[in-house]
Amino acid sequence: MTSDRNRTAPAPGRPALSATRRAATRREVAMVAAHLFAENGYTATTVDDIAAAAGMGLRTFYRYFAGKEDVVAPLLAIGTQAWSDELASCPPELPLREALGHSYRTATAAALADEGIAESLLRPLLRAATELPALRATWLRVQHDCETRLIPIIAARTGRAPDDLDVALAAAMANTAVRLANELWATGNHSGSPADAVDACLARLAAHILL
Repeated sequence: MTSDRNRTAPAPGRPALSATRRAATRREVAMVAAHLFAENGYTATTVDDIAAAAGMGLRTFYRYFAGKEDVVAPLLAIGTQAWSDELASCPPELPLREALGHSYRTATAAALADEGIAESLLRPLLRAATELPALRATWLRVQHDCETRLIPIIAARTGRAPDDLDVALAAAMANTAVRLANELWATGNHSGSPADAVDACLARLAAHILL
């Protein structure tokens, strides 16, 4: 008989299989919801519609999401999570301003391609997240989580402590520049790709502040 003590534990830093499956299911349902929102509008789409299209019951849906406003959070977070991961792996000799822009462009392009998210779906999703109060709360929560992840990464790159005020300010400003760039692009107020809009906002930030 094998004791509990001798059973193989998950490797440190790696999510348990159940957590991985849960995250994958959340992304799948989020994608279904995003398509419904793009086709029918957020207001006209119900939780019943999303659950039915995803092939799950309402009880199952609510095990994964708090409500309709929460269902797109996994998609909105894909780019921010990929960005922070890519920034952490950027060569340390790359200046912070360059590392921020390079990591965003590289990470989001790969993440969107991996998830099969086209700009024709991304734009209305981001526009809805910007304009609709219920979705904006989710969007801002995702951005806050991203800012929190940026702090230790920027601290490590600059050789400062994570509780250094300049580190917190740099993380907040960089994250806000990216958020505003995506919102401008979503509303059609910037030509090019979201990454082009991010480069433009980071350049303006660098010209006037400290990045």
